[in-house]
Amino acid sequence: MMKKLKRLIISFFTACYEAHRLSVAVLETLRTVISTLRSTLFCTRGATALFLGFATIPLFGFVGLAVDASRGYMVKSRLSHALDAAGLAGGRVFFSDTRDADINMYFDVNFPPGYMDSTVTGPLIRAVNDDELLLLEARATIPTRFMHLFNIDTLTVSATAEVKRRTQIIEVVMAIDMSGSMTSSAGGGQSRIQAARNAATEMINILYGDNATKDLLKIGLVPWNAKVNVRREGTSYNSALTTSVSVPDFVNPLTGTVQSELYYANNSPVPLLSAPPSNWRGCVFNRYLNNGIADDDADIHLYEHSSPTGDWQGWEPVGPEGGPVSGGTCSLSVNGGECTPCLNRGITPLNNVKQTILDAVGDLTSPTGNTNIPQGLGWAWRVLRPGAPFDEAEVAPQFPRQQAIILLTDGENYGGNGDGYKAVFGTGSGAGSGMNPRLLALAANIKASGVQIYTIQFANNGTALQTLMQSVATEPESPFYQYAPDADALRDVFREVANNLSELRLSK
Repeated sequence: MMKKLKRLIISFFTACYEAHRLSVAVLETLRTVISTLRSTLFCTRGATALFLGFATIPLFGFVGLAVDASRGYMVKSRLSHALDAAGLAGGRVFFSDTRDADINMYFDVNFPPGYMDSTVTGPLIRAVNDDELLLLEARATIPTRFMHLFNIDTLTVSATAEVKRRTQIIEVVMAIDMSGSMTSSAGGGQSRIQAARNAATEMINILYGDNATKDLLKIGLVPWNAKVNVRREGTSYNSALTTSVSVPDFVNPLTGTVQSELYYANNSPVPLLSAPPSNWRGCVFNRYLNNGIADDDADIHLYEHSSPTGDWQGWEPVGPEGGPVSGGTCSLSVNGGECTPCLNRGITPLNNVKQTILDAVGDLTSPTGNTNIPQGLGWAWRVLRPGAPFDEAEVAPQFPRQQAIILLTDGENYGGNGDGYKAVFGTGSGAGSGMNPRLLALAANIKASGVQIYTIQFANNGTALQTLMQSVATEPESPFYQYAPDADALRDVFREVANNLSELRLSK
């Protein structure tokens, strides 16, 4: 008889801890126990019946223990589910000011207050390992139904969840508008360029955390206005170090003349069609053919491109005022200042040193000139390309790689005599009708290469600019296209981009 009761008790507890059959198992086992006791009591006499009467007391104690244990298991299961949901929600806004609030909201939705009369402590939220890991922990205390008869009034269960950033290589280039309108106010006592510096700095700090370097993270910077200073930032130009090399005869696409030499400046990553003068800052003209054939436009393609007039051999240097260094002049007084000077700051190639990119962003001062979005986007793409003209991108990455361009502008394409297209599309806002299709073709080629494009329309709510930036972006909505009306909104946008680039995943 005792062996039979022992087997029943063991089977009862085994069933209680089978999650997928918990409730059914409890009921079925209770029925079996009651049925066995009933039949045994009615068929026994004397001492046996007395013994069974006493044995019933601990037996029902075990039954009560199992019922309370099953309630604890269900609370723990619900608690774990709620933490997982909250952790994923927090991961999506890992670096946002609203992260903890979002975590608590998702937790409350999935674990309603008072669930099974429980009292919850948490969730406790911790970011560890330089913000590489998000830890969540919570405890729930429930009153017992039967175990209080044995002076056990409550049960406490706990659960944890982890959200970890995915191991991947991130290579990102920020293409920041440095046109004259970026000196305008962004609200909060900041100019637009100040707001851009602050927001970009925060994104860098988010991605690097407390680390001075990160092996799997590289960031570059391309300042742009009507042109791009293509020299490597930190390298001064020395005309005495300019060299020439002989090449097979080719037709200069810009002048139509035949030449057999290319020039290399000490600070230029690209070959030049003419030798720059001593006051060259580092700007070049776009490589274009204005014949209406998109496939002939070299600057909408990555680097080298063949045209009907021969291969594009190099770039034509731009004078310090924005005019060509060989033939023609461009005065700052032309057409009310359309001939804008070359920017002082050059390109910061991809690198994994936090302070280097922070210094480059901090040096974004004195915006000037017109807006040539294709120039900024095109050179950002070249910075990301493994190999010439910049070679800092990983050639054969050991981990999954995500490449991205963050393109920020506060205005539409605007042509000028000294811009990257030499006013071939006209001057003023009318030049956009020719520059916009080139921008869209360039963006399509970039996206086809696997590079993600984040576009930020800053402090300019024009619908035409919105349509253009949505078309350039990887997708026409957040996080790839965003409108930031002021400095505070711009900071939030850069935070969201940082979250998206981090790409968090649930690890436990």
